[in-house]
Amino acid sequence: MIRNFISFNLVLFSAFASSQVITYVGNSALVTIKSKTLVYNGGGLQTAGTAVVDNSGNVMVNGIGTDRVTIAPSSKFYLRLASTTDYGQLYIAGPEQGNISGKVDKEYRSDYLNGATGRQQTALPFYNFTIPELVNVFGSGNLNVTNVTNNSSGRFNFSSAFWWNNARARFDQIAYSGTAYDAAGTPNPSFIKPTTYYILPRRRADGSYFWVPNADNKVTTFIGTPASDAIVGTVNNVEVPLSGGFSGSFGPDGSGSNFFGERYYSYIDDPFRNKVSGWHNTDYGKNLYHLANPFLTNIDLKYIGTEETGNLSDGNHIINLVGIAYYTTNNLNWSAGTGTTYASANTIVANVSGGAFQVGDVTAKRLIIKPMGEFMVKLNNSNPSSINLSNTRRFQLTSRADGTPNGVAAAKGASADEDGTEINIPADKVVKQVAVVMYDLDGLELERTYYAVSPSAITGYDPAATMMQAYAPTEKLIYTKEEKADGGEDTNYSNKLYINEANEMSYKSKLIPLYVNYQEQPYQLKFEVYEKGERVPDGLSDGTSFYFKNAQGQFVKIVDGDSISMNGTQNLGLSYELPTGGTLGTDNANLAQTIIAKKDNNWIVRFAKNWNNAKVEVYSAAGQLVHTKSQVSTANDYLIPLNHQAKSIFLVRVTSEKGEVVIKKILN
Repeated sequence: MIRNFISFNLVLFSAFASSQVITYVGNSALVTIKSKTLVYNGGGLQTAGTAVVDNSGNVMVNGIGTDRVTIAPSSKFYLRLASTTDYGQLYIAGPEQGNISGKVDKEYRSDYLNGATGRQQTALPFYNFTIPELVNVFGSGNLNVTNVTNNSSGRFNFSSAFWWNNARARFDQIAYSGTAYDAAGTPNPSFIKPTTYYILPRRRADGSYFWVPNADNKVTTFIGTPASDAIVGTVNNVEVPLSGGFSGSFGPDGSGSNFFGERYYSYIDDPFRNKVSGWHNTDYGKNLYHLANPFLTNIDLKYIGTEETGNLSDGNHIINLVGIAYYTTNNLNWSAGTGTTYASANTIVANVSGGAFQVGDVTAKRLIIKPMGEFMVKLNNSNPSSINLSNTRRFQLTSRADGTPNGVAAAKGASADEDGTEINIPADKVVKQVAVVMYDLDGLELERTYYAVSPSAITGYDPAATMMQAYAPTEKLIYTKEEKADGGEDTNYSNKLYINEANEMSYKSKLIPLYVNYQEQPYQLKFEVYEKGERVPDGLSDGTSFYFKNAQGQFVKIVDGDSISMNGTQNLGLSYELPTGGTLGTDNANLAQTIIAKKDNNWIVRFAKNWNNAKVEVYSAAGQLVHTKSQVSTANDYLIPLNHQAKSIFLVRVTSEKGEVVIKKILN
C-alpha cells in the first residue's frame, strides 16, 4: 500500500502497544493529504487537541474490532471536495461502532438538482445522525422539523425533510416526535440508518431558496460520525434486507392513496416497468427498494447479482435481482396539487441477465454510487434477499475489473478480460446491445437509449415476461418503441422505451423503431456497442453487427464510436443484422464524422464524405467571433487560421450545407 506522498506539519505518528491506535496526530498538528494520494493505516487512528487532517485524497483505516478511531472534539478531519469527480474519501474497516468517536466534515456538492422545485435526493452517511446536526448544516430557521401534522405547515411545508419508508412505499417526515425520531432528535435505529434514502428541502416555508446544492465553487458541509462496517448486536450500518417491502394495493393505475391521502400515481416511479399501460396488472412499484450509500467512499454495484468465489466476491449474490437505477438531472419536481413528476429521462438503469449487469447503463462509471448518493434496487419477486455494502467500497470512480479480488483499491475495470478472466454467463443469457447517445453542440450528453438482444430475450409487448426492458417518461428526447413480431412499430402501445429487448434469434434482421424528438439545435448521435456488459470496439465476438436506419432509409453498419450529425425530429431505426431487402449504404459515409483535430502543429477540419460545402466559425473564450468563412470546399482539409502565439481556448463551429453541425473546444 502507498504510505507516502503526504504533506504534513507537526505530526507525530506512534504505535501503541495495545494496537488500539497505530496513528496519532498530535495537538496543533496539520496533515494535508493531496488529491489522488492513498494513505494506508493498518490499525486505529487518533487526533488530539486542535489537530487538523485535511484530506483531498484517500485515507484507509484497516483495523480490527478493538481498534479505535477517535477524532477529538476540538480537532478537524476534513473530506474536501474539489469537484464532483475529485474529493476526499475515508475508508474505515474493522473497528466496531462503539470504538469510532468524533466527527468528520464532509464537503458536498451535487452533480445535479432534482428539478426546479423538488427536494434534493441524498444520503446521510453517518451513525446516529440527529435532527440538531441536520439543522446545523443549513442554519436555524431553514428546516421545518417541529410540525408533523398533515397540513400546509407540516407535511406540505416547502422546508420539510423526509426519509423513504420502503415498507409503506411513502416518504415520512423528519421531525421531533415523528415516526423515526425521539424528542431529542435521535434516530430510531429501526427506521433511520446510514443506508436510508432522504430528500432534503432547498426552500424555506415562504418558497425562497436557501440551498443550491450544485452551485459552482460552493460546498455544503455535513458533520457527523463515520459509520462502522462491523455488525455488532443491533448495530448494522451496511447490510440491508431486501424484504418487507410494500405489499398492499396501489389501486388501479396507482389511484389508491397512502396514509396521508397522497395518490400513489403522484409519486411512485419504477423505471423497470411500464407505467402507461395498466401498471396495476404488473409489479410496478413492487419489490423496489430505495437505498443509500452509507459510507464516505464510493460503492461499486457491478457484481451484486453475480456469483463470485473466494476473495473475488463482494459478498453479494442477489439471485432475484432485476437491476439498479438512480436519477441524474431534472427529476423530482413536486407540487402539493400534482405530487412528484419525473420530467426528464435522465435516469441510470442497469439490468441483470445471466447473473451479471449486461443491459443498459453498464459502463464502468455508471455502476458507481458516490458518497451521499442514493439508488434503487428492483427484485423480480418478493423472496427475501439482502445486500451487504461493506465489500463494495471503492476509491476509484470506475468499477473493478472482472476476476479482480474485491477491495477498496482493486484494479479498475478497463476491459472485460483485463486479468484474463471474465464472468461465467450462460450462453442463452449473453446480451449484445447498442447504445445510441445524443449529444448537444457543446459535446454534452443529452440522453441515450438502448437496444439489446439475447437468445432468451422476449420480443414485443409482454410486461410479465420481459426482464431487460426499461421505460421512459413521455418527455424523452430519444427512444425506441415496442416492436411487432414481423418488424416495425407495434402501434397498439404508445410507451417509450429506454431499453428495448428483442430475441436474438427470432428477431434477427428485423427493425426496431428509433425516434428523436428534439428541435432546439443540431445534435450528434454516437454509437456504443456492448457484449456481456463490456464495450467492444472491435465488434461483436461472432461477427454479427447492429445496423442504423438513417433519415434517407438506408442501413449503415454500426461501428463502435461512430457518430452522425443531425437536426430536428427524426424517424429512424435499429436492427440486429441487416434487414432483408434493406438498402445498404455504399459505406459508412453517413456515419463518418466531420472532425476537428491537430495536424503538424496546426488545427484543421476534416470533412465527412457526404458534406459538399461548409461554413467554419471560430470564437474566442469570451464568445467573440474571430474568424468566419462560408462556402468552404470539403474536398480537402481546412486549415483553421489561429495566432499560434496566443495561448487560449477557442470554440470551432462547422456547419454543412444541410445544417449538420460539429462543434469542438480547442486549446491553442
